[in-house]
Amino acid sequence: MKSNEGMKTLRRKMVVTFLVITFIASICDNIIDFLAQNLEPKIENSPELAVPAVVGLLLLNVLVYVISAYVFFRITKKNIRKESERQVHEKDLIYAAVVHDLKTPMTSVQGFAKALSDGKIKTEEQQEIFDIIYRKSNSMNEMVDTLFDYAKLGTDEYKPTFVQTDICALVRDAIAENYCDLEEHDIALEIDIPEKAVMINADKTELKRAVMNLIVNIFKHNPDGISAKISVAEEGEKAVIKIADSGEPLPKGVDVFEPFVTENTARTVGQGTGLGLAVTKRVIESHGGTISVETTVPGYTKMFVIRL
Repeated sequence: MKSNEGMKTLRRKMVVTFLVITFIASICDNIIDFLAQNLEPKIENSPELAVPAVVGLLLLNVLVYVISAYVFFRITKKNIRKESERQVHEKDLIYAAVVHDLKTPMTSVQGFAKALSDGKIKTEEQQEIFDIIYRKSNSMNEMVDTLFDYAKLGTDEYKPTFVQTDICALVRDAIAENYCDLEEHDIALEIDIPEKAVMINADKTELKRAVMNLIVNIFKHNPDGISAKISVAEEGEKAVIKIADSGEPLPKGVDVFEPFVTENTARTVGQGTGLGLAVTKRVIESHGGTISVETTVPGYTKMFVIRL
């Protein structure tokens, strides 16, 4: 969800609060200086007023800064509490979503395993059941791995290992690893990647994972027989990756880069965890890049655009 954005917002609020309170305190300090200047003639005429006036002005100065510090503390405490509550709520939603997505395949695996154990499955049907158990186990493992990746990428301790990388070669490798699946789903794929190298600083493993998430989505969340296009280009000083398809349109009014959001807004079982795009976004942002989605591309229902 928005942990990183929330912390950035909190930091901005603290800086703004500090500047505003400091500005107000400086105005009060100037007013006190003005009062002190006006009191000087009176103190010269009445020396007995000197000590009380100096002590009074000093206390007034101290009071201004004590009040300023207290106000800053209260506002900061309130903002931190709100952000903490939001993050706790966010984690609760993630845990609930994980349970939701794991419960059904786990129940199926348990049911099939029990049926096999009790000898209720015919011998000729057992291989099919074994295959189902294997697929569902892989699905659960994928959910856990993806959740781990999402959590890891959201920590301050995570630091990508940047090396000079040919983004063209990286995208070609990602396509090659999924080409059989694309063919199996009868995807008419157009590839537009230049032969010359386009070099960027990147963590090869993480960036390839991000690109592969988008490629896998082409056949995982769309009907068979659609068209798709993957391109790499240079635009000024940026490398741009575009991945478009003519499959299912994205749900309106939904941020698809939020975790546990899928193209199936009802989150029907079998539509994936909804973490892939969230992981991709975090990877791209850790590289100082951006990812966006366009829905008005001629010939395609959606196009993901990565700029690095």
